[in-house]
Amino acid sequence: MEQTVAVPQEYPEPDATDSYIIPTLGLHHGAFVFAYISTFLSYITPYDLPVVYCILELLRDAFHTKVSFLHLILEALKVESGYICLIAIFFLISLIPLCYTIAWGCAKEPDDDLNPGPTVDAVIQAEELSLEESLHCRKSFLGLVLQVIILLLIAGVIAMFVTNEQIASAINQTPVVVRSSLLDMVTFLHDAEAQIRFVVLEGLDTAIERMRNDLENIDKLLGEPIQHHLALFTGIDIIFESIIDISTASSNLARRIHLLQDTLARAAKISYEAEFRLDELQLQLTVLQRQCTFRDRPLCDTLKIKNFEDTGLIERIRRLQTDGTLAKLMSMGEAGRNTSMHALTHELTVARSTFRNYATDVRNATEDTAGRIEERVEQLTNDTQATVDVLTQTVGGLVEKVNRTANFSDSFFDRYREIGAILWLAGLATTIMTLLVSLILLSALSCGCCHADSKAGITLILGAICICIASLALSGFTMIEMLLGAHGQVFICHPLYNEPAYTVLQKLIDKPGLIYPTEPQYGIIGELLREASPAGSRAARPIQVSLSSALNDCEKGRGSFATFQLDALVNLSTVDQRRQRSGLDRVIDGVGAGEEPFLGFTVRIQAILEDMLSDSDLNLTGTRMELTQVSPDKDVLTFIDQLQRVSAQIQDVATTSRMTTLGSRAKRLQLSLLAPLEQLRGDIVYHLTALELQLSPWATQVNKSLTHLRNAQTFLDAEAAEVCYNRSDTFRRRLRGHLEAYHNHTARVLSDRCASCRPLFDIFDAMRMLFCHHIMDPMNGLWFSAFLCLFLWAVATPLSLMLSSTYRRLELLASKLQHSSSQRYDPRASTREDQRESSHWATQRSVSVHVNAVAESSTDDDDDGGGGVALKPYDDEGDDAEGAVVIEYIELSYANGDPTNYHESLI
Repeated sequence: MEQTVAVPQEYPEPDATDSYIIPTLGLHHGAFVFAYISTFLSYITPYDLPVVYCILELLRDAFHTKVSFLHLILEALKVESGYICLIAIFFLISLIPLCYTIAWGCAKEPDDDLNPGPTVDAVIQAEELSLEESLHCRKSFLGLVLQVIILLLIAGVIAMFVTNEQIASAINQTPVVVRSSLLDMVTFLHDAEAQIRFVVLEGLDTAIERMRNDLENIDKLLGEPIQHHLALFTGIDIIFESIIDISTASSNLARRIHLLQDTLARAAKISYEAEFRLDELQLQLTVLQRQCTFRDRPLCDTLKIKNFEDTGLIERIRRLQTDGTLAKLMSMGEAGRNTSMHALTHELTVARSTFRNYATDVRNATEDTAGRIEERVEQLTNDTQATVDVLTQTVGGLVEKVNRTANFSDSFFDRYREIGAILWLAGLATTIMTLLVSLILLSALSCGCCHADSKAGITLILGAICICIASLALSGFTMIEMLLGAHGQVFICHPLYNEPAYTVLQKLIDKPGLIYPTEPQYGIIGELLREASPAGSRAARPIQVSLSSALNDCEKGRGSFATFQLDALVNLSTVDQRRQRSGLDRVIDGVGAGEEPFLGFTVRIQAILEDMLSDSDLNLTGTRMELTQVSPDKDVLTFIDQLQRVSAQIQDVATTSRMTTLGSRAKRLQLSLLAPLEQLRGDIVYHLTALELQLSPWATQVNKSLTHLRNAQTFLDAEAAEVCYNRSDTFRRRLRGHLEAYHNHTARVLSDRCASCRPLFDIFDAMRMLFCHHIMDPMNGLWFSAFLCLFLWAVATPLSLMLSSTYRRLELLASKLQHSSSQRYDPRASTREDQRESSHWATQRSVSVHVNAVAESSTDDDDDGGGGVALKPYDDEGDDAEGAVVIEYIELSYANGDPTNYHESLI
């Protein structure tokens, strides 16, 4: 019969450490404003495979110092057209302020209408007022736009300052993060090794301890189940109890026979004496009959008394006393050493002891086998310990590599901090320069608000000149930062965040491999484990773990054992094979329970019961009926009665007297002997009846118990071997099940959750978070902010120069208006005033005036210098009238641009 092996599945679970430093650094906290620039860089990054392979080869050569970093950048630019375009755009934008400033300084005034020429002052003033209003409107508009640009510049400067500080802070934090990462790496290695060791060794110890407990409790796990199974199917316990009941019934039966025998003995004793007295009475009766007269002889001859020989009472009593069956039955219930009851009790005790002590006998019989199992288990433990020691030594080698990396990083970080300090100083200087130029423009606007137009114009020109100079420096800084940030984004951040394939990173490290000069055969993880493994150790198979699959599995929190294929070092199947080779399975096969104690262990009891059953075959009914029919007492009473009737008929007195005497003797015999004998006869009949009533159920019970016992023994002889084999096989499978459960549990735990490599991904994520989001994103933000300031400078330069021209024109217009209101128009003075150079860089300027007269009410009738207003009268009908003022519009035409050579014409 097959039965499910109930093997406990609870195994101790390892406790993972939580003393990692990386999660406490808060690298994921904060807003990364310029992370979107990486999206923009992705559009200008070459992702064609040939280009990527070229870049990978360059990185590999740079890593092994075959080429310099500058050469790497220059070679990379050959295949990076997007970056070249950006550099060209930066450079061209930086030239815009310089080119526009030069063009503005060399250009002529586009609309020089500030010199009115030889016309009336009223006309000039009206035109100049209109022009002043237009210039004020232009100044306000240009000032507003320039204010917006300055605000944007200040925002850009703030962004530059913030991003520069973020870069410096991240660079200063880098050694802490790297050291923390290395410490977490060491912590992870030790923790993973401890957890795997705990699962493998503690699980094995647990399985072995359970095997030992099973062997110690083999009586309960193997012997008792066999005993219970056989007892259930044979009912042997019930049969034994019924046999005990038979013993009790036999004792009762023996007591009944003993009472019968005692009654028989007393009846025999009385019957012997009664027989003698009865014989005497018979003799006296014979003498009496002889003494009777002839006449009374016929009556005397009628007298007759039956002796015991005629009734057969004594014979029957003697036969019952000497009956061997009754003797056996009586001895059966006795407790003597040679009685059947003693033999039955002894055999029953032996059989019950054999059956009930079977479990203890099984445990005693398997002590030697348990000792051999203990030896094999100890050997298996040593082999497993040696296997796990390979992992421990490998982890020790990896820890040494990490420690060497930490020692190398200490010297590297000194130079790293110097480079960071240089970058920070360059960024700070650029930020301050950008801020100063922005402040110059802001101060120019402040002067304009204070109506210091001349100072505002000069300040704006100074700001434009500063922008021309600073644009070149800012463009160079932007180019450098863009190259650093963009290449860091492309070469480092993009491979690090290329989830889930990590194509570039895998090409960099696995194949062809950035760390190894030659292409690693099994990838970087396999190479690291191979190099760290102890000398002389041999892995079960090569470890072929791709970097992408390792990162993805670690991100999901899978166990290190399955992720890094550590079963090649700690091969559980090898442990299982060693278990088989160590002979443990063969020794376990020797554990079992035999059926020998159950074979024929009730044969003696069956023989005793068969004898008891044969002895119970008594015909007590016939004997009881015979005893019922025999009654000497009644015969004697009948004789006494007959004697009295006969004596009454006899005439002879002497005969009558003798008959009376004989009757008295017979009466005394009946009262003294026959009456007690009659009572004993009744007791004998009673005892025979009671014995018969007891004997029949007892015989039935003996027969039933014998039948059950035979059936039980037949079942034991036929099925005990199979039951013992099946139960033994179940127990053996239970012993093996502990090891199988250990193997399955260990494989499941190690492949699932034990020694989760999530800390490794946290370290990887922290490093890429630090470099990409805390350094590269601010660096991209820095060059983007610098580019924004550069672009705003390119827009602010023409605005500044246009606003400067507006300020100067307003200043000149104000002076002209003041001059024309203080004196009349003088052509010569105007000529002298307009003799200037035609460049923005000169202190004087030439004015070409085109004047349209403006209607004005005046009483003057003369003009100065040949230029003025002709007054003519006219009437209401349209003719000239006296007293009317006629305004003539005069156009002045200059010859060859000479203000002294002109002629007038009416319009």
